[in-house]
Amino acid sequence: MKLLYSHSNSLFVYNIKNILENNGIECRLKNDLMSSAAGEAPPTETWPEIWVVRERDYDTAEKLIDESINGDPSATSWFCSKCSETNPPAFELCWQCNSERSSA
Repeated sequence: MKLLYSHSNSLFVYNIKNILENNGIECRLKNDLMSSAAGEAPPTETWPEIWVVRERDYDTAEKLIDESINGDPSATSWFCSKCSETNPPAFELCWQCNSERSSA
């Protein structure tokens, strides 16, 4: 096993774990109940951690995390055909007029 990800916010950690598992990467959660020891141990030692079970999955897991945090670098903005507004790649509806992306 290899440590992949740790964060002070357990919601981020659980979200990353779900993303990995949905992509077929086996992982384990550690320190998820350590927050109560935060005064006794260094703070970063109590953060929840995700460990990848198979080291061969590590690079793929890193890429998935990067894409989930920073977005897909190959994605491009799109223009709405109704109002000509530029929309970020993650948007499925135009933020200006609420038209669907497929009609853009």
